[in-house]
Amino acid sequence: MFKKYIFLLILSFFSIQGFAAGCPDGSEPVRSISADGTYFVFECNGNDNLNLSSIDEEKYTSYPTFKTYASDQDFIKSSEQDKLTYINSKDNIKGRFLYDQEDVSGDYQVHVIYIIASDSIDKQFDVNGTIEKIIIRGNEHLKNKTKEKQFRLDLTKEGNLDVSFMRVAKTKNQINWSKDAAGFFASEAVRHGFYKPKKLYSIFYQDEYNYEWGQAGNAMLNSPSGDIEVVMGVTYLGRPGADVMDGFHPNEHELFHSLGFVQLCAPGAVIERNSPWGKNDHLGKQSPGYKNDVMSNGGADLYYMDLFVDKDRVEYYGHSNPECEMDLRRSAFLEPTEEDFQLQPRSPSCLLTRWQPQYNHQRSLDCLAKLDF
Repeated sequence: MFKKYIFLLILSFFSIQGFAAGCPDGSEPVRSISADGTYFVFECNGNDNLNLSSIDEEKYTSYPTFKTYASDQDFIKSSEQDKLTYINSKDNIKGRFLYDQEDVSGDYQVHVIYIIASDSIDKQFDVNGTIEKIIIRGNEHLKNKTKEKQFRLDLTKEGNLDVSFMRVAKTKNQINWSKDAAGFFASEAVRHGFYKPKKLYSIFYQDEYNYEWGQAGNAMLNSPSGDIEVVMGVTYLGRPGADVMDGFHPNEHELFHSLGFVQLCAPGAVIERNSPWGKNDHLGKQSPGYKNDVMSNGGADLYYMDLFVDKDRVEYYGHSNPECEMDLRRSAFLEPTEEDFQLQPRSPSCLLTRWQPQYNHQRSLDCLAKLDF
């Protein structure tokens, strides 16, 4: 017991010295002792006395590393993807497409892109059915855990998954040493014409990247109507020790992030010391069963197919929190789609914001209109 008190005293010193105010109202989180008495838990008070309209939504954004200009000579408009050509002629194989094939639906939907490095040995995951199986498996998991919803997929006229192919100009080594591979892939995709307003893009990179399994890729597009952030989910299929077919898990996780979840106003959002946001967009220890949720930041006890999607319906799916209106259940990219559907939450500068207590549908529409050119 004496050692525990000494430990807490030491921890208290570091916590007081190193903690920066991180709650949205500018206050410091309330500190309490964990159930086992070995660490401190920091939590923000509820939003009862918080003026929701005063939230600075720009503060809870991440400015992209890469910026693409629609005015650049090498920029390909989404309507002109037929101009795309293969970097390596050997990549031109039957069943492969560099572009987004003709849509069979005008609804909001997920489009998949398969990316390999300049020196990658092409495993042809786009044409041999591997990626399609991963995507289908992910939708099976999502529907099982929500009991109703799945992602609406971009399909071909034949009913197959529409997968586009891209070989980038960087080598595997250059990509591994880069600071922001996901941002690079997203910016390259935008430059190749993948920025349609009604598409959510899911990127599968064939090889590994710094032991990561998935990330959200942020790209800024300077369109004729102004800047807008385009966010894509990126999955690294070459992660050491990972089963390729389990790639549905990071794909689902990163697509949720790309849609703006977990919103930082969710009661279980991770408290993150000394960060600009004061939180991050995962579920933390204050959320019951957080470890076994798709949006946990690690440490699950369950197999990936068994992970929950907001099991208690209080965080980001099917909840009824009026002070945190973003709800994955209402996403325009899930089917069946709700009449009062939601799009990605946008800040006034058209960045993806992780804190929008009151959903602004018109702003999201106005921002997406910048992609319509």
